[in-house]
Amino acid sequence: MEKAKILVVDDEEDILHATRHFLVKRGYEVFIAATKDEAMAMVKQSHPQIILLDIRLKEASGLDILKEVKAIDNNIKVIMVTALDDEENMKQAKAWGAEDYIAKPFTAAYLNEVLMQKLKTLAFREKKEQAGK
Repeated sequence: MEKAKILVVDDEEDILHATRHFLVKRGYEVFIAATKDEAMAMVKQSHPQIILLDIRLKEASGLDILKEVKAIDNNIKVIMVTALDDEENMKQAKAWGAEDYIAKPFTAAYLNEVLMQKLKTLAFREKKEQAGK
């Protein structure tokens, strides 16, 4: 099976690199972006299956990035990451197509569990599409 492609978008360099390291060790193909422009370029170039997207970046809103991502490819699973208990933004993110959200700080085990659930969903959908051909 091909490695799952995951894009991590966060403006905190420590979080970007720690998350990348964790995911690479588990066999994922990982891309990172610290800005909206970098994130959108990675979406167009690398076609990730899952995006871990911080809801608050220094220069942009994760919600704005979410809308643009979904306009490009509605099949990308977007998981919003927030340090805030921000119920209103989470409702908006779900309405715009976010798959789920996780709160910072999160454990490595929890992140892995969430990603495995999303990858199972993707694999199931791909099998259904292949069977229908």
